[in-house]
Amino acid sequence: CIQGESSLKSKFYGKSFDINLLGTWFLKLRPSTGGEELYTWKKVTSSVIGIITGNPTVDNYGLMEIKNWTTGEVCYLDFKPRGWKASSAYQVTGKVVDSEGSPKWSIGGRWNDKIYARHTPGFEAPVSGQDPESAKTFLVWQAHARPTGIPFNLTPFVITLNAFPEALKEWLPPTDTRRRPDQRAMEDGEYDLAADEKHRVEEKQRAKRRERETSGEIYKPQWFVRDKCPVTGEEFWAHNGKYWESRDVHDWSGSEDIF
Repeated sequence: CIQGESSLKSKFYGKSFDINLLGTWFLKLRPSTGGEELYTWKKVTSSVIGIITGNPTVDNYGLMEIKNWTTGEVCYLDFKPRGWKASSAYQVTGKVVDSEGSPKWSIGGRWNDKIYARHTPGFEAPVSGQDPESAKTFLVWQAHARPTGIPFNLTPFVITLNAFPEALKEWLPPTDTRRRPDQRAMEDGEYDLAADEKHRVEEKQRAKRRERETSGEIYKPQWFVRDKCPVTGEEFWAHNGKYWESRDVHDWSGSEDIF
């Protein structure tokens, strides 16, 4: 079970901009040994560079803390900012400590390719993604190869998330992002239409926001309520279950016209 919040703040620097993701992500796993473990983390900063000249490039940098609230173990990852040299791009290093803060594993590699780990109880050691042959180093994660012929460098999985087959349309509310017209036009290669629709949708939603501000109306999410995690004490948006109730009876009368 995974849930999270992509609350963000952005900052524009003229030739680049940063996206700071503020929300917390929660993941529950059931290990083969039994029971259930709760993990939380926050995403690092994403930076888009080269948006004025050259090819736009996305970089991720910052510190990430992944905590196992069941065992008390914590993984600390340091995503290194991209430097001038190509060899400095995508680097990540880190460690895993036990509930008492003692290092148990050292981690290193590239977040766009492969990440390795080495058992180093009691101390930290550099782990290079360039040294996979070491008998003490093993592969933790590897990125799938990107297929050719898919636009925007998307993976097959990401494309399926936005699939919109006819049989599914009657089951989705009018607010579902798969109905967003500029997004559909972009994927169909109709870029001029996509730009026009994007402008229209944004202006429509800005007008609705001004209308709420004028009337003093406070927006209330339709499918989520603010809740607090009993384990971590953090607030998060919890699903209220009403989406599935509306879907079962095909009643979307409570949904707004946002597109």
